[in-house]
Amino acid sequence: MDAFYSVDFSSTEEQVVAALGQPHSVVKKDDGTVEYEYLERIKLGSRIAETRRYFIVMKHGVVISKRVLQSSPPAYWFDSYDMQTTQNADAASSE
Repeated sequence: MDAFYSVDFSSTEEQVVAALGQPHSVVKKDDGTVEYEYLERIKLGSRIAETRRYFIVMKHGVVISKRVLQSSPPAYWFDSYDMQTTQNADAASSE
C-alpha cells in the first residue's frame, strides 16, 4: 500500500514497475489508456480476509489516475466449525 501511494501522477511506466513490480494484469482500453492492476491479499491463518486491488491508469506512458478497491469475503464463507476443528488439529499436532 505504501509503495502504491508513493507513485506520483506523471510517473513513467518504468518508475511504476520499479516501485511496484510487474502488475498482475495489464488492460489496454479503447481510449488509449493502459490500466495496471496489482493485488494484495491479506490472510488470517490460511484464509484470505481481504483483497485489495490497486489500479494505475497510464496514458502516453505516464500515470494519469490511481484507485483502490477493497473487498472482504462475506461472513458465511468462514465455517466456524471448520475453523475450530482446524485450530484444534493444529494445536494437537504441535503437542
